[in-house]
Amino acid sequence: MTLPALSSVSRLCALICLLATLALSGCGYTFTNNQPSLFGDGSSTMRIREVKNSTIYPWITQVVRTAMYDEITDRNLAVMTASDKADYSMVIDVEKFTINSRIKGTKDETLEYTVTIIFSTSVYSKANKLVWTSDKTTLSRSYPVSDERTAGVEIINLLVEKMADKMRNTF
Repeated sequence: MTLPALSSVSRLCALICLLATLALSGCGYTFTNNQPSLFGDGSSTMRIREVKNSTIYPWITQVVRTAMYDEITDRNLAVMTASDKADYSMVIDVEKFTINSRIKGTKDETLEYTVTIIFSTSVYSKANKLVWTSDKTTLSRSYPVSDERTAGVEIINLLVEKMADKMRNTF
């Protein structure tokens, strides 16, 4: 079996990609998944102590809790647990959540929702001392969906990803 010959353009593209990779790694650039988190190497335990929800949408509490649990687990920031003996505990405070229909169709059905969410996250040590806080974080997006809850879940997932990014950045 013979391998196909590479054209000079293909060789040039491969060489440029190799040089770019070497240059980025040489200047200290790394992907955030390879960086340590605020909680160490990912072996510390974390529980979500409370999700404060001061909105009129009761379903937000479970969506935020599940999204945060999944994001921390997927990124290997900590080992999630329900135990009171966890190394860290998290309190999430959902301060504002609004859903507005923006575009209506000919039958007065909503075609797009604009969703805004504001929440903060605080992490405490076993001794109940504040270790980290995200401060208030706001996100607003428009979603071309016909279901307001779908739009709400999408923006919650996006904001939780932003929170996890902040937990990973230790600089």
